[in-house]
Amino acid sequence: MRVKKTTGVTLVEVLLALTILTLVTGALSQGTNYLTRRLVRARNASLARNLAWRRLVQSQSESLVIGHRSGVFGAEFPGYGWNETVAAPAEMANRPPGLFSYRLNVTWQQGWENDQVSFETLLYQHPRKQKKVGNDEK
Repeated sequence: MRVKKTTGVTLVEVLLALTILTLVTGALSQGTNYLTRRLVRARNASLARNLAWRRLVQSQSESLVIGHRSGVFGAEFPGYGWNETVAAPAEMANRPPGLFSYRLNVTWQQGWENDQVSFETLLYQHPRKQKKVGNDEK
C-alpha cells in the first residue's frame, strides 16, 4: 500500500499560526498605546514648562506680595492653570530686603487625572525708595 503525501497545512498549524499572530498583534498594540500616551504627556509637560516661564516673567514685572495666588492661562490654553506662593526664604535668617522664595505649579488635565510641573526659585525685587514728604522751602 502506498501512502499519499499531502502538501497542504493541517488545522492545528493554522490555529497555531493565528494564535502567534494574535499575541504579536496584541503586544504591538499595547506598545504603540504606551508610546502614544508618553508622547502626549511629554508634549503637555513641555507646554506647561513654557507657560510656567511666561508666568514667571509676568510675576517679575509685577510687585511681589507675600501670599498665595492662582489663575488660568485663558482660552488660548484651555485646561492649564497655575498657582504660586511667594514667601520669605525659610533658610535665610537675615535675608536682604526684596528677596523672596517663589514656588509655581502649572497643572493640567491628563486623561482621568491631573498632572503638574513645579518650579521653585528665589526672586529678588529691588525695594522701591520711599518718597520724602515734607516742606523743603525756606
